[in-house]
Amino acid sequence: MKVWEVMSINYHKVRLNTLITEARAIFRKHDIRILVIVRNFASEKLEGYILRRDVLTVTSARSNLTVREVLREEPVLLPDMDIREAFNIMSKSNVDAIPVVKSLATRQILGIVTLRDIIAGLKAAGYIPRAQAAGEVMTIRGVPLLSQNSRITKAWRLFVHKGVHGIIVVSDFKNKKPVGIITPKDMINSGKWYFHRESEKPRALTRVKTAMTRGVIVAYEDTPIEIIADYMIKHDFSLVPVIDEKEKIVGAVTQYDVLRAYLEGRKPERVKIKVAPAPLMVSAEESPIYVSTEQQIQQVLLAREEPSKITGLMAGKVLRKELPAVRIGDTVETVVNTMLSKKVNYVIVVNDEDEIIGVVTKKELLNALGLKGPIWRRRPREKEFIYEIIKTDIPKVEQNATIEEIAREMIVNDVYVVIVEKNGNIEGFVTKDDLVKAFVDIIPEDLRVEHLMTPAGLGIVHPHHSLAHAVRKMRAYYLDALAVTDKGTIYGVISESKLPFVALEDAKKGIRSRKLIWVRRIVTAGRKFARYVKITPLLAEDAMEVLNVYVLSTDSIRKAMQLMLEYDVDGIPVKSPSGKVIGIICKNDLIRELARRARIKIPKKIEEVEKRELAL
Repeated sequence: MKVWEVMSINYHKVRLNTLITEARAIFRKHDIRILVIVRNFASEKLEGYILRRDVLTVTSARSNLTVREVLREEPVLLPDMDIREAFNIMSKSNVDAIPVVKSLATRQILGIVTLRDIIAGLKAAGYIPRAQAAGEVMTIRGVPLLSQNSRITKAWRLFVHKGVHGIIVVSDFKNKKPVGIITPKDMINSGKWYFHRESEKPRALTRVKTAMTRGVIVAYEDTPIEIIADYMIKHDFSLVPVIDEKEKIVGAVTQYDVLRAYLEGRKPERVKIKVAPAPLMVSAEESPIYVSTEQQIQQVLLAREEPSKITGLMAGKVLRKELPAVRIGDTVETVVNTMLSKKVNYVIVVNDEDEIIGVVTKKELLNALGLKGPIWRRRPREKEFIYEIIKTDIPKVEQNATIEEIAREMIVNDVYVVIVEKNGNIEGFVTKDDLVKAFVDIIPEDLRVEHLMTPAGLGIVHPHHSLAHAVRKMRAYYLDALAVTDKGTIYGVISESKLPFVALEDAKKGIRSRKLIWVRRIVTAGRKFARYVKITPLLAEDAMEVLNVYVLSTDSIRKAMQLMLEYDVDGIPVKSPSGKVIGIICKNDLIRELARRARIKIPKKIEEVEKRELAL
């Protein structure tokens, strides 16, 4: 592969007399790694170039220094160079971006190449890394670490004088647990590296934690190099910390390390490491088949004669007067903190006029976590990114609506909250949990698990299925829990209401436990509780609650519900009388049972009595 095959012809250029402070603004605005310098804009002759860390040499916002004082004339690449030669030049010169010129004599600028471009080019061309796991190539010695309470000058010296491309920030040097990353990009964006040494009044120096990006994407020694490469291509990470089972730093994988893995293989004296299991391919039989709402309501393991009467409970009897609320201008972090502090699964979203415009439940958070991946929670976004998960158009019912009608509204509208009104005024709310609680209190003794659970196989995933597959399955079959099993062994359940907030770790003996911390909205100098997310694709075993109890399909629903309450989960695995794992019984199955009864005509006597009671 040649340099011209990975070269980018899109680049930014400035003149020799451009102030470094102006160059900094260009780096910040366009999020670039290299700025090409020419004598004038009509000229294509390369005078030199500067990188992000070169901008940091200026320590005052009022500096009159120009790019001429800090530019690099060498090295440069030629378009017909082999990609290995280009990598060696960049590695020896410690640059992550470099210009490409037509010839050394003319120095006519053709484009630029970054390490990220080379990684992307190799991936696109189908190259397979010669070293498969992070531990085979990761940097162990000299990994740049700083305490979050270190002065910003320490980071500045490492960038400017040592030429490092990124620094891992730890809580303290004793524990060495990662809490953030700081790069020249963070310094440029924050401006906190100005020391005011020249003509300005000195001021107290800031700490690293005020400029770093809080929250870390981490890998393990057995993380596949190809996955790290994908993240570096997509998000342009300069390095990825590698942690052990105790969450302590053991090394880092840089962009140089990834290219070494592709072009050269393992580092000397490194042993081959078995990579972590990738998500299992989903067979055609296991792929969720999206069905109509009516089919969702009707599908059960064992059909029975429809009930002849409804429960007689109406909205006015089961509603709750209020739910916690957030404003549309708040962040998802606010939603998460509200759910945690109020111990609820639902949060109402209102606009500036206090009008209800939607709801966010743990179901929406789970969908985002499973389908968008962990990086979704790490992106610094504008406050309105709550729009990404909000559920709008909450259905409204009158207070004399039956819980069966409410259940049907929930399924038809794919929501877990219904607004209860009286004469056009909001009286309260009915949630999924309210319906479940009301139904459990009056559930018939002869109602068995097999009468409510979905058909065999629909509520099961393998521990190594991707979490995205699990979420799609839950959405397709209206489930709020899945059984995680392998070869007849129950390892746990994926529980919708618990997934977003708890530390998740696998239960399968023999596979090293991996942890995933829910990361609140992570921003530069963010709040201290932001931690890290796993770089590898999330698996079902990463998300499951460890559980090895079950019910038989012939057991009563009451027994299943008692176990759900005892273990605080949304579902319990189900076995057939012969001992085969066939699925799961979950809370949403009770909602579907209520919805099936919604077609039954309300006895006039019950309706009249309820109306009189509600009027009192």
